[in-house]
Amino acid sequence: MAIKIHPGQLLFVSLLTLLVSCQPAPGPQLYQQQLFAFGTLIDISIVTRNSQQAQDAISEISSEFDRLHLQWHPWKGGELAQVNQQLALLKPVAISNELAELIKQSQTLSQQSEGLFNPAIGQLIRLWQFDQLENDNFQFHLPSPKAIQSIVDRKPEMANLKVFKNTANKSFVQSDNPAVILDFGAFAKGVAIEKMLTILKAHHIDNALINAGGDLKVTGSKNQQPWRIGIKNPQNAQDPSQPAILAAIQLNSGEALFTSGDYERFFIANGRHYHHIIDPRNGYPGQGVRAVTILDTDAGRADAAATAIFLAGPEKAMNIARKMGVTHLLLIDSDNHIYLSPAMAKRLELLTENSTSIFSTHD
Repeated sequence: MAIKIHPGQLLFVSLLTLLVSCQPAPGPQLYQQQLFAFGTLIDISIVTRNSQQAQDAISEISSEFDRLHLQWHPWKGGELAQVNQQLALLKPVAISNELAELIKQSQTLSQQSEGLFNPAIGQLIRLWQFDQLENDNFQFHLPSPKAIQSIVDRKPEMANLKVFKNTANKSFVQSDNPAVILDFGAFAKGVAIEKMLTILKAHHIDNALINAGGDLKVTGSKNQQPWRIGIKNPQNAQDPSQPAILAAIQLNSGEALFTSGDYERFFIANGRHYHHIIDPRNGYPGQGVRAVTILDTDAGRADAAATAIFLAGPEKAMNIARKMGVTHLLLIDSDNHIYLSPAMAKRLELLTENSTSIFSTHD
């Protein structure tokens, strides 16, 4: 199979057929590989003169995504799944330093978000069956209000967890609430992307983009120009006559762009739309917002903040953003009104005529 590499274009091919030449190219080329992990397609784009360098980096990134997908999945037999089976015993559970750091970072972000970002509600996520979306034969059943309220009443929170080390410097976690089950679906993808950027740096790759289902981070540039990214229009998901792209933005090196929306992972039951962003305050999908996009230098924080601000809604969005250290945000409410933080308004190129508001700096 012959493969043509065209500068400035994206190439979708399998890993086995990618980058057949090991000789340095005469000029920077754009190589891309598509993977599947964390329940989504992941596109890796690398600009380099050395095809072998790109191939080696992509191979390591692929293996690392596979490892993290297993280890951080709440139910599939990896480390987190094993920890979840033991937390309800309210006894210390041995964990890796990597998982300990993930939990501690989540605790800080959860506190800053006033509990709107809450990975401790794994029982609610599973009750809503969003962990089953990858199964082709799955049929959704609406959870009973009684079952939902039972979990909400027990108030699983990240503050219920204590992470510590013993005298041998081994990490442990212990819960004081048997309702706590961890699901890092609103955080793990961002943290994983940060790890992948570290791999790229170790391979001396300065110009790249990692895009996990529309959530992404860039390093360097694309052909000496900033990476130009389109932001999906939520209206297009329901009405294909609406523009597919809502806005465009140019990303500088080290910037991440993450979106939480009600249009990607959802069920329809009894004529109603139930999306995957569950509000820990009542146990139901958040209402009043279609999508939130966050621009930040930390992909993990952007991931968590997109979820928290989605649940906060327009009234509390800027307050929660400030507490989480976020300055650039775009919010689209259920009436398709667009809200921008002042910092985001300076960066974003809107491609729609929908009414737009700038969040008050005093919100």
